[in-house]
Amino acid sequence: MILIGYGGAASMVEFNAFVDNSPDPWPLIATDRQSCPIDRVDVDGFAYYQVSDTDLIQYVNRNHRIYSNMMGVIPRGPEPEGQRVLEFADPPEHTFHRKLVAKAFSMSKIEERSEQIQAVADDLVDDIVAKGEEFELRRAFGRPLPSTIVAEILGIPVSDREFFMDLSERAEAAVSEPTATEEYQLVYREFVDYIYEQFDERERHPTDDLLSAILHAEVGDQRFTRLEGAALVRLLLGAGNGTTSIAISNTVWLLESNPTEKATLLADPERVAPTAVEEGLRFDCPVLGNFRGVIEETDLGGYRLAPGERVFQLYTAANHDPARYEDPDHFIADRDWSAIPPHFAFGHGIHYCIGAHLARAETTVGLKTLYTRLPNLRVRDGFVPEQLPGIVFRTWKELFMQFDGPTRPRLSLQHGS
Repeated sequence: MILIGYGGAASMVEFNAFVDNSPDPWPLIATDRQSCPIDRVDVDGFAYYQVSDTDLIQYVNRNHRIYSNMMGVIPRGPEPEGQRVLEFADPPEHTFHRKLVAKAFSMSKIEERSEQIQAVADDLVDDIVAKGEEFELRRAFGRPLPSTIVAEILGIPVSDREFFMDLSERAEAAVSEPTATEEYQLVYREFVDYIYEQFDERERHPTDDLLSAILHAEVGDQRFTRLEGAALVRLLLGAGNGTTSIAISNTVWLLESNPTEKATLLADPERVAPTAVEEGLRFDCPVLGNFRGVIEETDLGGYRLAPGERVFQLYTAANHDPARYEDPDHFIADRDWSAIPPHFAFGHGIHYCIGAHLARAETTVGLKTLYTRLPNLRVRDGFVPEQLPGIVFRTWKELFMQFDGPTRPRLSLQHGS
């Protein structure tokens, strides 16, 4: 490997996360991890350092004083002034934001919602069955499941679910662009206007929900500005249906592509669903990786980095590291996760995803409900999914499913949500 410092030599990476949308990138990623663990990438003037080495990824995540989230975790760079919240912030602001919402997403709070999550999953399956024996997984099930739950947590009307699901889809389509497109700015404005309407309603009629807490909360002498509060709600709404819906569709595709592993799940869904979800998150991580911005001159893996430069941590490379996981390029539905290191699907360090417990619960319940209730569930005959390009999310454009035979009973204790 040639150490190019600040120079302009051609990248040597085999897997360029910015442009590669291969459905099977693992051999290329393995090559980079071994022979090119960090290298400078330049795509039409958009330059960054791609990191594929697990130890370097962990180091960057643990050193937020050198590698900043404030400079932007997605290609377009920092969020606008006054809108840098949670994952787009550094301590001490990040600490305040996280403290405010952490309780609502704690494991105990998510366990309290387990029956609600199950009831929503059952309702969605009932809707699918009522419309026939074919459906598009993400639109009919993957998005509305987490969207409904996060709306309930925030206190936003579930009847508005289709509206913010549509906004989330449009935002995701633009998130890998190196600049804020006109479409993204329009979507952001629509999101903020909607949340301001919700804030106005709570000022007229106070309620006891997370959105009200965000609007009114104080920690010490700190409180959110109205714009910061809206930015935080937008982030929770978008993340609440985006990455979880991807996790559901990615894991379903992995099961459908690995008949032996699918048979393992079908033989004991209660036991295998949680491990299959962890394995799906590891194997085909919904978020390829995140950017960090360099705050001060530093060395990383033999490169001299200057302030203002950006580093892209390729989480999926760490998730396929043979030093961490035996046979990493094979999907193993009942892999024993009690004896191996955690994957990087939810990040690492202080920015570890605050919604991880919720995402796991929703994806596990979703997987179990689909494969338990829909007989002979499978990818629609003859359908081949298309992998969407983009450096942030790794997902399929669509995943059409079909089933046949009598539908099995609801898994929730109550009929109807």
